[in-house]
Amino acid sequence: MGDDIQEEVYFSQIAQFMQDFLQVQMKFKTMLPKELAQLQNRLDEIHPEDEPHRAVNYDLFYRVSHNLYRKSNMTMGELSGALSVQISTATRMVDWMVNDGYAQRLPDSEDRRIVRVALTDTGRELHKTIESYLVQRFRQVFSRLTDEERTMLFAIMPKVASALKEIKG
Repeated sequence: MGDDIQEEVYFSQIAQFMQDFLQVQMKFKTMLPKELAQLQNRLDEIHPEDEPHRAVNYDLFYRVSHNLYRKSNMTMGELSGALSVQISTATRMVDWMVNDGYAQRLPDSEDRRIVRVALTDTGRELHKTIESYLVQRFRQVFSRLTDEERTMLFAIMPKVASALKEIKG
């Protein structure tokens, strides 16, 4: 009987964690800081009015740009592996970024069958702006934690992330 109660409490804690996590994620997604709005205005000025220009999907952009910023000139295979997506999905992501001027495809100097991907100057600028925003927001969150709580969180999060990466389908 005691095990059933403990299991109920455990599942209740998991459900609460998931709810809290989703609320935090949505809060980050809905807050467009002034730096990103200013950058969006500058990007809109670059594109002529008659040229279609979609709004930036910051979440998708950051997922891809994070990898390209750290390791420039990745192959599509390397990028799809880093993102844990099929090559066709990575190709669609890169197509969007290339079409909007955030990334470029480059030939491989040793094997012309290989296509490499790199951020453009605009892509790098947008990546740095988003990353700066995220660091600022996380600093605000972490400032509410004690040193001990931060140490525990930083020790636990890589384990959680690793476990999430291992979950299939």
